[in-house]
Amino acid sequence: MRLHKHWNAAAVALTLIAGCVSGQAQAADKLPVSSTQSSASLVLLGVAGGPTWYGKESPHGISSALMVDGKAYIVDLGSGAYRQMRRAGIKPGDEAAVFFTHLHTDHVIDLASVLMYDPSARRRAKAQLEIFGPGRRGVLPPLADGMSGDVVVHPENPNAGTVDLVDAMLAGMASDLNIRVRSEGVPDVRQFFRVHDIVLPAGLEVDPNTNSAPAMEPFKVWEDARVKVSAILVPHGLVFPNFAYRFDTAHGSVVFSGDTAASDNLVKLARGADVLVHEAIDPAWVSHIVGPKPWDARQQALAKQLLEAHATPREVGEIATRAGVHSLVLSHLVPGDAPRDHWEQARETFKGQVVVGEDLMRLPLIQSRR
Repeated sequence: MRLHKHWNAAAVALTLIAGCVSGQAQAADKLPVSSTQSSASLVLLGVAGGPTWYGKESPHGISSALMVDGKAYIVDLGSGAYRQMRRAGIKPGDEAAVFFTHLHTDHVIDLASVLMYDPSARRRAKAQLEIFGPGRRGVLPPLADGMSGDVVVHPENPNAGTVDLVDAMLAGMASDLNIRVRSEGVPDVRQFFRVHDIVLPAGLEVDPNTNSAPAMEPFKVWEDARVKVSAILVPHGLVFPNFAYRFDTAHGSVVFSGDTAASDNLVKLARGADVLVHEAIDPAWVSHIVGPKPWDARQQALAKQLLEAHATPREVGEIATRAGVHSLVLSHLVPGDAPRDHWEQARETFKGQVVVGEDLMRLPLIQSRR
């Protein structure tokens, strides 16, 4: 089924070309990247959250692309993101920048594919990709109550940032890269990207273990001729730094929550935005996955992480209402195979347009006159 759904929000009209009433979204390789209705669109490359697959019909890992005048601005690179980019018609060299909300595995696992694949095509396209993400955490997280042992992975640098992550990926693939560059004439992939740890505003009082997202103002991360990107810290358990992003364009504004609990900072960042793309967790699934009570220390720690570091659909609706956004898109769905009506609960607390995200769903952004 091919469904055209027209949104009538006051400041933005989105046309959804997808099987959004039932079933999966139509394959994006049947759709052009650009739209005859708009030169800006939101493409949900993958909508599943968490470092797992939810059965054979699982959505792909979390990743989104904001397309503006033919250039792609990617937020997160979950499992299968690179393949989904190609299926959506995003070619090597179309990507202008990648923005990581945080460095949890399910948000970065496909970075290696973006870095390593298609170097010859990138050379032909004269590609230059900017990569932005959190810097080093700074200190180790504490052991949870009741946990034993003091395991530290990679003690030489146990709190790696985005620059460290890219360096480590290149180091791990050095043998392959050297063979290809030295004996096959393949381009050195390092020439195609620049990596940046996002620097927090001066004077901000933070503590990764006790105050990871203090009250603050949004700050500018980067801009080019098409977009201005702002960020703010949002709470996600012990993850730090952990960002939400706002993209302001001539066609409208889109905010990506990243992974977060209900957050005043996010409300501030998203104030008046045309579209809020927000994560959601199904509380019924949490009870199922943690197991029957009474919970031991491990179960308690897991439940705390899941419920206090994410937002339920009703909470997401409340956030959208407080921020005064025009349209709400649910993505980073945990679990990826929950019944649709569980996510529809966001409609109980937000009366604007609500879309439950699906893989390769495309939402052309058309800003109307205010």
